[in-house]
Parts: sequence; C-alpha cells; structure tokens
Amino acid sequence: MPSTRRYLYAAAAGAVLLTAATINALAHGLHIPAMLFAFGVLVLTEAALREHRRLRRRRLEAEWARRCARGDNPPPLNPCCALGHASHDQAHGEDCTQHSLTKFLDHIEQQHREAA
Repeated sequence: MPSTRRYLYAAAAGAVLLTAATINALAHGLHIPAMLFAFGVLVLTEAALREHRRLRRRRLEAEWARRCARGDNPPPLNPCCALGHASHDQAHGEDCTQHSLTKFLDHIEQQHREAA
C-alpha cells in the first residue's frame, strides 16, 4: 500500500504543479504551452484517481478477508474482482470475493454431506 499512496500523492502533486504552470502560461499569453500543461493535468489527475480507486479496493479486500478470517460470511464485493469486471462476469480471478476456490470447495463438500 505505501507505493500506491506514493503514486497517488505524486500524481496529485504533479497535477497541482501543472495547474499552476497552466495558469501562469495563460497569464503570459502562451496558449500552446498552456494547452500542453492542461493535457498533463488531465493525465495526472486520471492517474491519481486510478491510484485512489486501487487503494480503496485494497482496503475493502483487506476488510473483507479479515471478516472471512473471523468467521463471518460477508457478501461479495461489487465488483467481485477486477477480472470479473473486465470480462463482464465471464471469468474470475483468484482474488475473487464471489467465486473463490475455498467457497467452491465448501459448496462441493456441503453437497457431498447432503447426499450422504
């Protein structure tokens, strides 16, 4: 998590600095550099938001795993995993909170007990 926070803070700081550079360039009538700086602001803002989403997801997954380890049965996260979200629920990753291997094995074990 520290590296994610570091990227988040670096991208946010870069966006703020480029915003100041954009305003300064516009104040001096330098429109082409101002447009380039503004594009940089957009790129760095998107990077900061992406890192924020990644950090939030890691925290949610850690809380979900903590609750599972405690013995609770928390509902799956939404989206259940990055691969499930990207594949429109056609495939799931090993970190999936809805289709994990342990849940699958528990389900098979429960069916076996019911059949016996």
